[in-house]
Amino acid sequence: MAVCLNARRWGAALAVGVACLGNLSLIAADGGPAPVVAGETDSPLGIGFLWTAQSDLIAGGLGHGKDFVDVILGPGKLDVFKRVRPPVRVACIARSLEKNEARPFPGIRETIDILRGAGVPPARVIIAYNPEAQPGTPSRELEELVASVREAKEMASAYGAPLLVGPGLREMSKREDLYPELARACDIWMIQSQRLQLDEVTRKPVDVGAYRDGVKRIAERLREGNPKIGIFVQLVTTAERGRVPLDAERVVAFSRSIEDLVDAVRIYGAPAELLGRIIGRMRPATGAPGGEP
Repeated sequence: MAVCLNARRWGAALAVGVACLGNLSLIAADGGPAPVVAGETDSPLGIGFLWTAQSDLIAGGLGHGKDFVDVILGPGKLDVFKRVRPPVRVACIARSLEKNEARPFPGIRETIDILRGAGVPPARVIIAYNPEAQPGTPSRELEELVASVREAKEMASAYGAPLLVGPGLREMSKREDLYPELARACDIWMIQSQRLQLDEVTRKPVDVGAYRDGVKRIAERLREGNPKIGIFVQLVTTAERGRVPLDAERVVAFSRSIEDLVDAVRIYGAPAELLGRIIGRMRPATGAPGGEP
């Protein structure tokens, strides 16, 4: 069963409000609750992030139909399905089609076996294939990327979940001609846009117009092959090995500059407090826990 997660197929995102976990709230830059900004509305973008031990602090800020958390499955990781509520999905990441000796994590095949064995319904899941030029991804899978993505799609479809694919932009810069064909072979593409966030020469953050142009060019290539493909974008909160921090305002500005082009953003590298500030600014009309509605 093919599953398409493009916003046009999802329909309107389900805004269920931001739940408070105990007495914790999303924290704004000034240390108080994220404010409701007059005249601003919630971004239509879904929001995603890596699930960690601190994620419970801000998981209540998710609730839209395109929101997700992601995780590499392993011992003790299945409890994430109890700790995040539908309609939020869990993207289960695999670096390879099958487990291999280079990295002791499950591949797509083993990930699906774990999910089936635990009785996790496919409606809660996105299968995320993240081949990279590093240990864990066999070189053959990168060399034959289209064939690898097609094989991943067969496995995800047999389980009943959509397939997200997201190689790094460094890898894709050498094979941009494959974007249309790859888009036809999956349901969602993740643009790892961190290379677009900094100027190639100065290594300083670009302005939002330049960032938008970079994302737009890739999105258009993907939609040449599959007009209905879902597109997620990864943004980092630090760059240049931590030497260039990107505050909540800049990350949100980048995100909102592309909200008519893509379906969701994945915020990478942010501690819980910063994630809270970002979510509070992405959804000012919803308001933050403990703040004014």
